[in-house]
Amino acid sequence: MSTLTEYDGTPVETIIARSIPDADPDDTFVFLMGPYRLLDPSYLYPDDGYPLPPDPLAPQAGAGAPDAIEATLRTICERVSDETGTTAFIASDVDIPTRREAEREQLPESGMAVIDQSVAFATASAGNAFVFTKAGLTTGAGAEAGAIPEHFRLRDPETRRRDPRTFCLFAEATKTHGENGPVYEPRFSSASIDEMDDAYDLRFRYFADREELVERLVDFVESYVVPLAR
Repeated sequence: MSTLTEYDGTPVETIIARSIPDADPDDTFVFLMGPYRLLDPSYLYPDDGYPLPPDPLAPQAGAGAPDAIEATLRTICERVSDETGTTAFIASDVDIPTRREAEREQLPESGMAVIDQSVAFATASAGNAFVFTKAGLTTGAGAEAGAIPEHFRLRDPETRRRDPRTFCLFAEATKTHGENGPVYEPRFSSASIDEMDDAYDLRFRYFADREELVERLVDFVESYVVPLAR
């Protein structure tokens, strides 16, 4: 557990492969992190009837709870996997319970702390992608975006454990068309996230809708993750 490469004596890669259909421990894994729910105003103002904010990852009408975008991320993983020959996944795909889940369900295992799960899955993966949207509940992804680069010591070029090019942040933006092509104006903004390129040499890519996010992810995986994993 100290190195976060095993859980209950089993390599994390093996558990990921067992958890995802048609996956193999030798696959090139891509760990996708992002909001699982929308920031629902009713959490804060239950009596005021505010509508859910629009979000490019919100489920299509009739495709599940309107604020449950976890399913959208899973579908995006399936598309990225199919188009790149890798195995993309989200944390909830993997059959390792959190400590809270293990306690609540009285499981005969200790579970793994949520942030330890994230670091373990990132360690088992050749590529790591962080997705942020303006209306998404991104506290979890924000914590991951801090803990994972620190775990891999990305601040220091001399002691880095990974190539920063195998990490990428994807942020929602508004797209307009200028004289020289598309122009993106970020819709998601956070001072700490916005400066991660300076702190860790991480790159940003912007997307205006779900389809563009898939395109950006596929390009990231094909341009950096797969070549650098060889």
